[in-house]
Amino acid sequence: MRGQPRCRMMRTGRWLMLVAVAAMTGAVNTIGVAVAAESETLATSAGAAVALGAAPVTVTLAPAAGRALSTRVAAASEGRKVYLVAKGLGTDAPPETIYQLYLGLPQGTAPTPDSPYYVGALNFFNAARGGAEAARSDPRFLSFDVTHLVKSLQSQRALGENATVTIVPAGKLRAGARPVIGEISLVAQ
Repeated sequence: MRGQPRCRMMRTGRWLMLVAVAAMTGAVNTIGVAVAAESETLATSAGAAVALGAAPVTVTLAPAAGRALSTRVAAASEGRKVYLVAKGLGTDAPPETIYQLYLGLPQGTAPTPDSPYYVGALNFFNAARGGAEAARSDPRFLSFDVTHLVKSLQSQRALGENATVTIVPAGKLRAGARPVIGEISLVAQ
């Protein structure tokens, strides 16, 4: 008899803890059930995988629905966050370097981590093996909150039809490594 109420209390405690965690992350609706926020793809690299190497690579993100990116960002409701999402990381061998990501880096501007265009770094730890096709089927992804950067670019009128992502190796690429990113996108959520 004594074990029964304690067990029920432990289950209730776990449930309350899950609801508290969901509430802190903003994923609870009015009745206390965890829900996923609806997301909208604003722009994407769609098409072939992005091949990385020893030199910087610039990728153009085109709007998903034909409207200019600046229009899509303005239409995204207030209170939503914008994320830069990298999906389908793959490589034949560990590249032994990380890659720094920059959003809207103007031509001729040096890519440095203290730049206002710096988004973050990605690595290929535990990335899919076997090149681009294996990477495309990998469901894992990395996301970076770029809400403030996108708003800053919007206020400077630096967002137009498209956005660019510049990917810069932070060190020397290992010989034989062929890292790829299956898709890069800007997502409002």
